[in-house]
Amino acid sequence: MSTGKVHPKSLNGFKSLFETLYPSLCLFANKYLNDMDTSKDIVQEVFMKIWERDTPYPNFYAIKALLYTSVKNRCLDYLKSKYHRSMVQSPDVDFDHMLSEEFFSTQLTLIDTYAQLATAIQQLPKKSEAVIRLALNAYTNKEIAEELSISKNTVKSQKRIAYKKLRHALGSLLNIL
Repeated sequence: MSTGKVHPKSLNGFKSLFETLYPSLCLFANKYLNDMDTSKDIVQEVFMKIWERDTPYPNFYAIKALLYTSVKNRCLDYLKSKYHRSMVQSPDVDFDHMLSEEFFSTQLTLIDTYAQLATAIQQLPKKSEAVIRLALNAYTNKEIAEELSISKNTVKSQKRIAYKKLRHALGSLLNIL
């Protein structure tokens, strides 16, 4: 995504913005709502409002910040709504915590970290990628070997290759964490 001026009424620019941020924004909204379908609906609503607003933004980071803040606010509005309270049979949500800047920053950092990790995993060689995805889903080396029809030693080798490449690709991110 370019860091130059972003105008949402540019179809190509808007499409690129949507494709870049939609998955992360949905995960972010889901941290508030714990309901992926509603999260997707809210993110789509926010994108539609940005489209309708027809306002140019100074750069990608400005519109990204606006989108995350708008999604957060829309999620909190949804949680406060009478509809939600009547439909969900759960204890009251801790709005004070969710309204805090700390919660917002933490969730934003987690989603950005996840997006960077997902991108780095996609860049791995296919066999290493498959091994790491299974390992992240709590498969043991034995289970990974059985699932991929490879030896346990090959699993270990592929993990070493993947971890080395991930450390290199995510070096600055790992230092931050």
